[in-house]
Amino acid sequence: MNKAARLASAWCLAGLLCPVFALASPPANPSWDQLDTQQQQVLAPLAGEWNRYSPDKKQSLLAIVPGFANLAPQQQQRAQRKLKAWSELTPQQRHEIRANWKKLQQLPPEKREQVMQRLRQQRAQPDASISQ
Repeated sequence: MNKAARLASAWCLAGLLCPVFALASPPANPSWDQLDTQQQQVLAPLAGEWNRYSPDKKQSLLAIVPGFANLAPQQQQRAQRKLKAWSELTPQQRHEIRANWKKLQQLPPEKREQVMQRLRQQRAQPDASISQ
């Protein structure tokens, strides 16, 4: 085989393999329609705003999908409730939550644990204003 024929064969082979490589690596910024069924099921609470997320945010959310199937059904429901609650927050509320989280992470471990314990107690108590 001469040099031109080998070069042509190599290009044809490369052309055949390119779609395989494209399928092997998922898009960095997938739209909702590009997600597979499992990804859409896990991330369903975020469907309405998925396409507005940054590529980094999408990738961090997609990272939870593989481990989701290993969670107990109660944990799966809890995770999806939390995703839904987060998706319903305003951008300002999200900003405040992120800022509070950063502050919490900067506290010394013993102080952080005290704050977390207080938050757990508040969550466990029924809201008195609702019953009145």
